[in-house]
Amino acid sequence: MNLRVENIRKSFEDNLVLKDVSFSVNKGEILSLTGESGCGKSTLLRVISGLETPESGHVFLNDQDITHWKPEKRQFGFVFQNLSLFPHLTVKENIFYAIGRKYKTENKLNQLLEMTGLEGLPNRYPHELSGGQQQRVALARALAINPQLLILDEPFSSLDELLKTRIREEIFDLLRSLEITTILVSHQASDAFLIADKLVVMREGEVKQIGQPSEVYNNPISPYVSDFFGASVIINGSKNKKGSLVETPFGTLNVVSKKMGDMKLFIRPENIEITSSATFNLSGIVLKKEFKGPHDVLRIGHPSNNEFISLETERCPIGVGEPIYLKVPEDQIQVFE
Repeated sequence: MNLRVENIRKSFEDNLVLKDVSFSVNKGEILSLTGESGCGKSTLLRVISGLETPESGHVFLNDQDITHWKPEKRQFGFVFQNLSLFPHLTVKENIFYAIGRKYKTENKLNQLLEMTGLEGLPNRYPHELSGGQQQRVALARALAINPQLLILDEPFSSLDELLKTRIREEIFDLLRSLEITTILVSHQASDAFLIADKLVVMREGEVKQIGQPSEVYNNPISPYVSDFFGASVIINGSKNKKGSLVETPFGTLNVVSKKMGDMKLFIRPENIEITSSATFNLSGIVLKKEFKGPHDVLRIGHPSNNEFISLETERCPIGVGEPIYLKVPEDQIQVFE
């Protein structure tokens, strides 16, 4: 099963919500569609599922144009943010709700219950289930029609963090074992990193970057993508002549960039080494040190200027007022042109 979205545009009155959105998801692949609230994720889902018609662009399923197909013809399964379970129906009735008669067999039910860890619960009502069990019922219902594509719309947002971690792992282990093609919509970077084969990062109706999670994290193509997937240490710099030397308030760095003049250097904090020995390429003074559980957050300045940077690190033995030296791997520095 291959789904391809090409140049989708969609407006509501004068508000352009989707701006030529394109991407593809291959058979058995888990794609995470991510971005901050209001970026167009939900509208794009509605276009893919047939609940909205785009003004231009196409949706292809196995190279067949399904842009104007009715939702029921697409055979897509859904798990929504609020789960949408019927409180007056049992687990069995919820799973079998609104699916064709050919699917409603005891064998099929038992298969779904076993698959989702709900054995022995077919006659329970939603209020008699835990949050994790309710999540499994919604998944079983989505899987009941043997979907060509499974769409998960913020499925874990209502769960507490401990339960969310466990349920997320269980569900995606199951999806991988079944090789079900899946689109996960989430604004949580942790969801995307843990389970996705591919990320599509959106902002204000546009696709900003597509790639594998490690690629997007390590090689973001814009400040927005960099910040969305984790904090970066940002150092102001300036290059006033040809070459790779960039002057910063904390020392000089070799940076591969065509950009001239003032620039901002983005470095992931886990790539920076710190020491109290004057052997590394940047130096400063610890102005402030905050305890953050397993981490310390350092505010580092320089005696000769008013610049400072914030750096989250593991336990740091260097105290406030003491000199600190930083080793920045120059091949890990991002400069956005």
